[in-house]
Amino acid sequence: MSTQLPNPLLSKHRDAGAEMQAFDQIEIVSTFGNPGMEYGAIYEGCGLMDMPHRAVLELTGTDRLPFLNNLVSNVTWDKNTKRSMPAGTGVHAYFLNLRGRIVADMNVLELGDRTLVETDVRKVELLRSTWDKYLFVEKVVMTSRVGALHELSLHGPKAEDVLRHASGARFTLPAPLAVSQGRLFGLDVAIFRDDVCGVPGYHLIVPTEQSQFLWTTLVSRLGFAAIGKGLLRPIGWAAFNAARIEAGRPLLDIDIPSATPDRPGARLNPTEASAAETSAGTTTGILPAETGQAARAVSYTKCYVGQEIVARMHARGVFAKQLVGIKMESDALPLAGASIYDDKDNAIGAVTSSTISPMLGGHSICLGYLKKPYFAIGTKVRIPAEGAIKNGEVVKTPFVCDDANN
Repeated sequence: MSTQLPNPLLSKHRDAGAEMQAFDQIEIVSTFGNPGMEYGAIYEGCGLMDMPHRAVLELTGTDRLPFLNNLVSNVTWDKNTKRSMPAGTGVHAYFLNLRGRIVADMNVLELGDRTLVETDVRKVELLRSTWDKYLFVEKVVMTSRVGALHELSLHGPKAEDVLRHASGARFTLPAPLAVSQGRLFGLDVAIFRDDVCGVPGYHLIVPTEQSQFLWTTLVSRLGFAAIGKGLLRPIGWAAFNAARIEAGRPLLDIDIPSATPDRPGARLNPTEASAAETSAGTTTGILPAETGQAARAVSYTKCYVGQEIVARMHARGVFAKQLVGIKMESDALPLAGASIYDDKDNAIGAVTSSTISPMLGGHSICLGYLKKPYFAIGTKVRIPAEGAIKNGEVVKTPFVCDDANN
């Protein structure tokens, strides 16, 4: 589904000489003119990124967390203790269809008086309209905040210093997806932690009408000036994408193809269930176990939509393919969609993302799906790149590890 939205910071970015690129129907920054310096800011300072491709579905009402618990793959309400996730905490989760395929991924962030479902902007209305069909007598109100709230993010070892200067107080969120409501330069901001690039990552959710002020103030007060050094530098997709691949973080509809939801009350027959478990990849969508991210997104002790297939695959420990990291022997860059071959020229998978990694001496690295049994660490593969077949090896992700935060 295409989502055409104006970026409230677009004029600011163009005035700054940014190069733009399309994210579906949304314009995002590719680079502010120096992707190498932007990449360096992520690892050595702090990169400030505009995130118009992310958005929020807001849930209020006393039943919102038990309601979500019945729909998404992670725990938002404990059925044994009858307790909801505490304010200030968050979880990563999937919403699945009955075949266990990922429809959307999200960060569920609990603020005490409301719950924010932070996700791909293209999924907000899909989730709202689909989940609305599961509502009966529960006290839940779901409101799309697309266009009303805007997200910026800070990536790098100096991100906490930026927040300290902006808030006037020491600031840290040590736990993954911890969330806080704070004030930056006098603005009320929801802040959550998610280390997408493998370095400290803080995401700022602010009313859209205040997003230009927050961006401009961060850059003017804390950014790199013409002379001297500041704490942060605006960054674009090029630098961010390289760092998140190095961190082994897949993205929905880039590395994780999304599926369509089923209608409430639908059922799988045994034949369909068996096919869902043994699919070699021809069915639309991906199973959580195939992403390599299930440990942080899936609970195996609760019920939710699509849980039967997920639990059965987990118990058997068998799945047809998996997303893996591949390090190439050279800097020749395979493109997304390139087929991956074994040493006998049999096609065994495909590349989903790739980049040249400065942190790994300029080697090319990829994320891609490989069929069983080729996704084992150490497997040698061959991939077309820049007009020739190049050698690579399946390696453990993250490719690059920040020792201070991992």
